[in-house]
Amino acid sequence: MIRNIKNVYHYVFYQRDLPNWIVNLNYGSLMGIIAWPLIFFASIFLFDSHNTHQTYREFFLLNLYPFILILITFISYKVFKFNRIIAAILPLSVIGFYIVIVAKYVLPAIK
Repeated sequence: MIRNIKNVYHYVFYQRDLPNWIVNLNYGSLMGIIAWPLIFFASIFLFDSHNTHQTYREFFLLNLYPFILILITFISYKVFKFNRIIAAILPLSVIGFYIVIVAKYVLPAIK
């Protein structure tokens, strides 16, 4: 099991077989992981509510997003051999989501 995790880690973060543009695009989609410690800290406060079953589900789903981003990168690398367009759309959709979040929540707060 640990060997498989190490293989996925090296496949995602030490990719040498693919062109630089797809690797850099996927690294750009992984930039959201930088916010994970802050989100993890803030998610602890979800337990202040009284609905414990929904709170546990929200807590785990919220804190699993770095693994989802790594999974999207892994799938993008695997799909690249068969279809370059789909392999590029996967990280671009994540980057597009980042742009929407910044435009909707961060920029209006600056004014």
